[in-house]
Amino acid sequence: MKLLKIAASVAACALLATACSKGEPEASPAAPSSPGASAIAAKPAAIKSAAQTYPRVEIPTNAGLFWFEPRRCSVGLEPGQSEVSYSIEGAGQAPDGQPVYVSISDEDYDRATGPELRIKVGTDQPFKTPEVVWTSSPYETRVPAAKTTVQGKTLEVQGAVFMRQDERLTVQGPIRIDCSQR
Repeated sequence: MKLLKIAASVAACALLATACSKGEPEASPAAPSSPGASAIAAKPAAIKSAAQTYPRVEIPTNAGLFWFEPRRCSVGLEPGQSEVSYSIEGAGQAPDGQPVYVSISDEDYDRATGPELRIKVGTDQPFKTPEVVWTSSPYETRVPAAKTTVQGKTLEVQGAVFMRQDERLTVQGPIRIDCSQR
């Protein structure tokens, strides 16, 4: 009996390994054998399309074009606050093709101080350690703070200058983020 359980386990593992080795991210271990099974197999594609990102955001700089697709995009009034707050982040690409993770936020709800922007080069994940971090912060005294304009669910950032030690990365146009559509 024990030998039968081991054989069944080995066969199941072989079947799974064969399906997953096809190089298809949603490879299923068995082809659908009934009409209901094909509807179940179509569910991953429906789930993927429901997880769409917001419109692509471009950041034109003196080093080239950075871009990202926000996976989180929130612009609005927080309860008990009179200023609009925002938190936007997502993965994208640097001008040289490296992955980036970009975040833009206003944590103190004060538009006069400007937003905090970060471009993490070398990772497309929020909590992974990047190779390089470019920061534009309202607390950076060597460059003027970026200015923001909010209209509905759209944020525009002007005059951003990113710093990394003594290096500058100057944004050469407005950064527009539309959180109203997916």
